[in-house]
Amino acid sequence: MKAAILVESKQPLIIDDIALPESIDFGQVLVEVHYSGICGAQINEIDAVKGPDAFLPHLLGHEGSGVVKEVGLGVSTVKTGDRVVLHWRPSAGIQSPTPKYNWSGKELNAGWVTTFNQQAIVSENRLTVIPDDFDMKIAPLLGCAVTTAFGVV
Repeated sequence: MKAAILVESKQPLIIDDIALPESIDFGQVLVEVHYSGICGAQINEIDAVKGPDAFLPHLLGHEGSGVVKEVGLGVSTVKTGDRVVLHWRPSAGIQSPTPKYNWSGKELNAGWVTTFNQQAIVSENRLTVIPDDFDMKIAPLLGCAVTTAFGVV
């Protein structure tokens, strides 16, 4: 599957093929990502605003929407076929280990949620089910921008 990878700070992301782990772990959910937002924090990460990035190369994106394709053992808040928002703030559910993606034979770093990839393995507590009639194009805003602003108000 295709993913946008941060290989070097202050450089464009590289679009390349990566491989999912062979199986998903306890508390993990496989999501087909339909839409992703990009947050100012992600732009700052690309631009190394806070200094050198110790986790290169890695996947980015922490606000998106998609459809659940598979659930790991222990998952109870989402099921296959659910439409979901992927978000950086933890909510109900299991905090699973971070996924181990493979890029050209090497492990690719990733957090509990990534959205700059066609499919993502996400920790259960980083997903919220949305109604079938909710516009998935605007749903990523709920994953970061709206929740961050809500915390300020």
